[in-house]
Amino acid sequence: MNRTLRLVFLSEIPEDAELHRQWNELVLAGDRPQVFYTYEWALAVYRAYRETLNPLLFLGYEGERLCAIAVLAVDSAGNVSFLCANTADYCDFIASPEHKLEFISHVLGDLRRRGQRRVTLTNLPADSATVSALPQASRENGYHLFARTAYECAQTSLNELRAKSAGGSLDLPRKRIVRRSMKALGKEAPVRLEHIETAGEIEPVLRPFIESHVARFLATGRISNLARPERQIFLAELAKLLSKSGWLKLSLLVSGEKVYAWNYGFNFEGTWFWYQPTIDSDYEKFSPGYCLLYEIVQEAAKTPGVNVVDLGLGAEGYKEYFANTARKTLYVTLRASIATHVREILRYAAASAVHASPKVERAVRQSTDRWQRLRRDGFSACCSRISGRLRAFVSSNNEVLFFDGSQARPSNADGELHALDLKSLATALIQNVDDAPTCAYLLRCAARVREDGIRGFALLDRNGAFLHFGWVTRFEGFHLAELNAKVEAPAPECVMLFDCWTPTRMRGHGYYGQTIGLMAKLMREQGKEPWIFSAATNGASISGLKKAGFQRRYSLVRRRLFGFQWIRGNTPKQTESATAEVSASV
Repeated sequence: MNRTLRLVFLSEIPEDAELHRQWNELVLAGDRPQVFYTYEWALAVYRAYRETLNPLLFLGYEGERLCAIAVLAVDSAGNVSFLCANTADYCDFIASPEHKLEFISHVLGDLRRRGQRRVTLTNLPADSATVSALPQASRENGYHLFARTAYECAQTSLNELRAKSAGGSLDLPRKRIVRRSMKALGKEAPVRLEHIETAGEIEPVLRPFIESHVARFLATGRISNLARPERQIFLAELAKLLSKSGWLKLSLLVSGEKVYAWNYGFNFEGTWFWYQPTIDSDYEKFSPGYCLLYEIVQEAAKTPGVNVVDLGLGAEGYKEYFANTARKTLYVTLRASIATHVREILRYAAASAVHASPKVERAVRQSTDRWQRLRRDGFSACCSRISGRLRAFVSSNNEVLFFDGSQARPSNADGELHALDLKSLATALIQNVDDAPTCAYLLRCAARVREDGIRGFALLDRNGAFLHFGWVTRFEGFHLAELNAKVEAPAPECVMLFDCWTPTRMRGHGYYGQTIGLMAKLMREQGKEPWIFSAATNGASISGLKKAGFQRRYSLVRRRLFGFQWIRGNTPKQTESATAEVSASV
């Protein structure tokens, strides 16, 4: 091969004005330029993720002219990938056609000399010239290549819509539903589409957008990537950088001062990107996200020079209404070891076969979860857990104590009690995103936050930090997991405090007692009789209850023998009933 390129390697994304200029000129000269390939995008990722990703930046020069770029990174496990793999819809080697093969071969050769044996190229467009160059370049440098489909990125070809339009009116789907939704959302003020395109304007909007995105994911039982501080920094940095070039387009569906939906997107070289959308979950029934996309497609079709609305990664069902074309991306692995390469292929084949059967997929997922738990907890811990369950099945006694909160008091309260909703749970998740048990607890809370008859509360300090969580519901008919049975209330106005939780980093400060004391006080003010329970073996809980002024009144014992169970003990209501019957008989 006639090697004419001079390869330059950098372990950072330098803030260099000349590199910035040449980099973007090269991107814009390509056949299908993408905002994800720009210097601004790489710099924003570098600023946000420098603690976990080490850049491997390869620049190809012909003389002093930049003619090729590869923005890669290596993680702590030694895996090489595109630097922007977790943030960009499309990733690629950027090079002029005559230098593409030579440059990729240069880069792979350098990676091999550095001892990099595992390279993973995600979201590589299937129609890129890189795909045809990779087989030869990988063979020349001792890598084994395997490529499979990653995503089918839905797109709306506006030229096609314009061609079908009648009298300039676009024929978009579900018009009646959109009209009804817009009418409902615009009861107080007309609904309008707004765009934010400058860094100064986006800063105050970014925080509510992030919190709404996290809340929306919580509502669907997931944790948003925006809960992580790195992702938040990335979006803030990206907004600052892209707004300078006029490529940023944060779109909002607004009525008065109320924002119903957002899309953190871009307008770049004829493409409007539907990149990171979200909605206010309180208005989910009106489909504000769909309405926002509908309005964006309408406006994009009227904007000269915009030819495509790219709907991005993911196969959400609503995209099907707008998609009239798609762009496929690939997941490409390059492995130096033939054994590792074969395992990649076999693993993919097995996964494809499993996904074909929901029952098999569910069984495999359960087995995988058990294996991961075994690896995490250790063999002895798992054996201990299994033996404990076996002993409980054969014979066990579990005593649950019930405490009356009629005299409970908040002692030494360090914060204020606040009611929980999805938005506050989202804020709590952002604060505790690295605390896995607390994240799991908050997901459980999100599943019940909209249920009737259940209310959640949290103790917050003056800075808005979440110190403790607790829930309250009707006592009568409350299902107690420790007894595996529903319990009777001593009186109709009784309520049960339950599912209390302190984030890991907040433990040891007495927030449990403070919170339940405040909750009990609030319930009494509302005419309710607060109660709470604790396992008889939970000394820390019992100590906290006594400090908060809760009084032990009675207990119930669950006895198990070879899978059968019965409950011993009487509630005050049952005792009073029995006493009344004896008195009547006398």
